[in-house]
Amino acid sequence: MKKFLSILLAILIMISAFAGCSEEKPEEVEPPKEVESEIIVSALQKTITAVIYDSGEDEDFWKEVKSLFESANQGITLNMIVSKDAAYEVRDRILAGNSPDFVYLPSSEESGVTTALIKDKALLSLESVESSAPDGIFDNNACKPYEDKATYLAPLFVETEGLIYNKETLSSNGFSIPQTWDDFISIAKACDNKNIKFFTYAGADPDEYVNIFASALVPVIGTSEMNKILVCEEEAWKNENVKTFIEKIESVTKLVVSGSSTKSKADTMENLKEGKALFISGNSKDLEELNKDGEKYAICNYPSISGSSVKTVSFTEMYIPVEAKEAETAKQFMSFLYSETVANLAKEKLGKEIPLSGTTVIAPEFAVKSSANPTLSDEFCDLVVDVFKGNATSENFAEKMLEYIKEY
Repeated sequence: MKKFLSILLAILIMISAFAGCSEEKPEEVEPPKEVESEIIVSALQKTITAVIYDSGEDEDFWKEVKSLFESANQGITLNMIVSKDAAYEVRDRILAGNSPDFVYLPSSEESGVTTALIKDKALLSLESVESSAPDGIFDNNACKPYEDKATYLAPLFVETEGLIYNKETLSSNGFSIPQTWDDFISIAKACDNKNIKFFTYAGADPDEYVNIFASALVPVIGTSEMNKILVCEEEAWKNENVKTFIEKIESVTKLVVSGSSTKSKADTMENLKEGKALFISGNSKDLEELNKDGEKYAICNYPSISGSSVKTVSFTEMYIPVEAKEAETAKQFMSFLYSETVANLAKEKLGKEIPLSGTTVIAPEFAVKSSANPTLSDEFCDLVVDVFKGNATSENFAEKMLEYIKEY
């Protein structure tokens, strides 16, 4: 009996001991699990601040982009500030040490904030974005403003530039779209024989000639050599193809619409509508304006010297400030903007083009050495107008440009 009681007591003690262990176990194990879970959830949550310039038309588009991005990237919150005063928002945040992570603010915007950030080298490299973005879109001085040739600005909305023409006039006269400058000159001479006005340009504001020039030469000399010309390397300006381009201009100086050297961009569009010119220089936005009452007009690439052609665009820039706290997530958002979903949405909501993969383009821009300085674009374009007016020639054009370069 005593032995039985001893065994029973021993069993009861063991049961009591195990019961004690089972009561203490939740207190020891569960709290750390809860804390660990909170840490993991916190680590997965990301918030990026995007400051976006909007002149007053695009806010609904950006709201939908925000919704699409957050749905596709669970755990990321996009704090989006869309405003016509985006430049001052960017400036004030950076000065306060609270930099935005993503910025869409064109360098052409009047505040000069983007231009100042470029000059201060206050932008992050976009190498990871470039690797997944449209082919050729970053291969220009606007995206690669420094001597290291890395990409710091990315194009968002682009406008195709080229020759806008009256489709009926072109076809009814048996003309084909000019592929080369020789084609262009042949059409000019044929128009002269038929008493048809050939071409007019905006001599009062001739910024299109940088693009016409680059489009003519890039198929012959390549983008790398063109960039050397645009950053004003003296040896690059001695390339014979520069002279060849000006010779082509000289061939049509007497065949353009009279008074072109004093016309504005609006004047040239009116000339086209009135049948006073077959071709003008313009972009996709101009084409949309001209075709609002029909489809009379079309656009083609600028002609080249060789016959091969490139698509020339102008674009508005987006970038990531160097002090961004969530830079990698901001790059993820930037890459998302190049998706087919967003491109289709931009076309539907805004009538704007976001380039998709496989598009080879150039976006020429003059710069002086490592600083973005657009003034030499003005000198170059004014010199082309001087060729039309007979005040400059193919023999002295490059020499005059070299004089401007030395001044800087």
